[in-house]
Amino acid sequence: MPNGQDSSSVWLMKRNCSFTPKQVGLFYLSMCIFSSLIAGYFYSIGAWMVVPFAGVELTVLGIALLVYARHATDYEKISIHDGVMDIEVLDGRRLIHKQWPLLWLRIKNPEIPTGSRKDPQKSLVKIEYGNDFIYLGLYTFPEKRQELADKIRRARDLALN
Repeated sequence: MPNGQDSSSVWLMKRNCSFTPKQVGLFYLSMCIFSSLIAGYFYSIGAWMVVPFAGVELTVLGIALLVYARHATDYEKISIHDGVMDIEVLDGRRLIHKQWPLLWLRIKNPEIPTGSRKDPQKSLVKIEYGNDFIYLGLYTFPEKRQELADKIRRARDLALN
């Protein structure tokens, strides 16, 4: 870049989650304590059948909260710097990291779903490098994905010039 300026662009797209994994754990702990107190009270007055149902309830709630907490920190990060595009996608426990030179990248616009059979990946922004590709924009509104593709394309073109 002229005059020693560094041109870089970063997009960070995250899931919109109300609870952090720590808050989910504290919520589940409080639910366990509260449900155990209620089940214990009913057990003490002779209604022992409440205890197994409370156990099933807490098990199902625990599984649902575990799935939620596992994906609460998912994100997509795109950064353009020094002639390369860095892409990071965290989905659950799986981290995908790609680093591609800008010169040979193709940025495909998302398709507008039509008909009864919809392919959810086609409504995402597709970035290709050779035979390798990645879909991005999962955490953006569908109507904003075209704008995301345009912004990535402009930043790539700017970094190449």
